[in-house]
Amino acid sequence: MDRGFYSLASGMLTQSRVLTGISNNLANIETPGYKKKLVTTSTFGNLMINRLDTQRTELGSVSLITVADKTNTIHTEGVLKNTNRALDFAIKGDGFFAVQGTNGTVYTRNGSFNVDSEGYLTLNNVGRVLGANGPIRVGTDQIEADEQGNLFANGRNVGRIAVYNFADYTALQAAGEGMFSYTGGAPALMQNPSILWKTVEGSNVNAAEEMTRAISAQRNLQNCSQALKMYDQVLTNSVTNIAKI
Repeated sequence: MDRGFYSLASGMLTQSRVLTGISNNLANIETPGYKKKLVTTSTFGNLMINRLDTQRTELGSVSLITVADKTNTIHTEGVLKNTNRALDFAIKGDGFFAVQGTNGTVYTRNGSFNVDSEGYLTLNNVGRVLGANGPIRVGTDQIEADEQGNLFANGRNVGRIAVYNFADYTALQAAGEGMFSYTGGAPALMQNPSILWKTVEGSNVNAAEEMTRAISAQRNLQNCSQALKMYDQVLTNSVTNIAKI
């Protein structure tokens, strides 16, 4: 009986975690460059085996207790949207923009830039956009760009937007909505990136897909809750009847 309580309670906690992830995805559906998060689940027994056994011995399911295993970031490309805005950029294919954040360099697919009071190309509330030689000072918001990210102001080349790629995307750690830090060493500077001017990349969240997942998780949560109530009633009746004997 106790095992049933543990199994159902773990199911409720797991589905709650899944719903939190889905809610975050839906909240950022309009955030440029946002990459959806997917919460994966596992049985508690398998999770312990995989983390304690370096050989990852396959023993099958050893427990009905479920847990939210980890949160994976899905790095598929979002929808590319033409904005006709001179400070908007999008990367077609692989790569990330680099931004000089307050706690170090962060990487993003969000190319909706602005120009700060000192004339530097910036990403609002994050920091200055980096080129191969550091922050890019354009001096004006009236700029032009080519497909390699070279920027021109008044006919003069004022810098080139740096685009980086990574050998191991699992080493990317979330550093804010649509922002990532990299813990896998030095990223590779791409020599011939494909950058679209006056375009931004939207999030890769599919609203219909997320709503379907939300409904499924909500039903699973409700089922666990109803079953838990039944267990409680059975246990209450058992204790009451035993007391009468």
